[in-house]
Amino acid sequence: MLFEMTRSAQAGLRKERQHELIANHLANANTTGFKKDILSFDRALNPILTTDHSQGDLIETGNPLDLAIEGEGFFKINTPAGDRYTRDGNFTVDAIGRMVTQEGFPVMGKNGPVTLTGEDIFFGEQGEVIMNAIAFDSLDLVSMTDLRALKKEGSNLFSLDPAKGAEIPAATAKLHQGSLEGANISTVTEMTHLIDAQRMYESSGKVMRTSDETDARANQMGRPA
Repeated sequence: MLFEMTRSAQAGLRKERQHELIANHLANANTTGFKKDILSFDRALNPILTTDHSQGDLIETGNPLDLAIEGEGFFKINTPAGDRYTRDGNFTVDAIGRMVTQEGFPVMGKNGPVTLTGEDIFFGEQGEVIMNAIAFDSLDLVSMTDLRALKKEGSNLFSLDPAKGAEIPAATAKLHQGSLEGANISTVTEMTHLIDAQRMYESSGKVMRTSDETDARANQMGRPA
């Protein structure tokens, strides 16, 4: 019975962790450029999260400062903690003309932080920054030698572990101006997984209660009258 209870408890904990992950996915279903995670467990049943970097749908906005990447690649962002990477192209311009994220972090170009001072701003498919019909910079679109070297941080950013991977040019990236990349999440699929996880969690709980009741009855029968 102890084995059954232990196995049921482990199954319940796995489903509880899956429930938390699905809830996070649903909470970020409308987050620009969000990437879902895949949950697995090692032999010791420790949870392992692997980010799914598959493409999200491109959503047209018409805003010239909204940018979406088609294919593999990331925008390079300068933060107080160092360079970070994102697929969230919902950019704006700060008080001194720098192109920044919604949190105010500068977007990096080949020549440093991108500054937009002209009226007629256009971004080419390869990241070219064109103002008043003159190309003066290019967005620093990068990929990684191994995407597993990226770690999720807050503000929809990724950090790079240099011991696991390095920057490389995003050779296949295609930039779309006036569009944003949606989260690579299907709410219908996530809701289905949520229901399944909830049922399995409840089932594990029932098995534990049944095992506990059986043990209690066995102990009662084994006592002298």
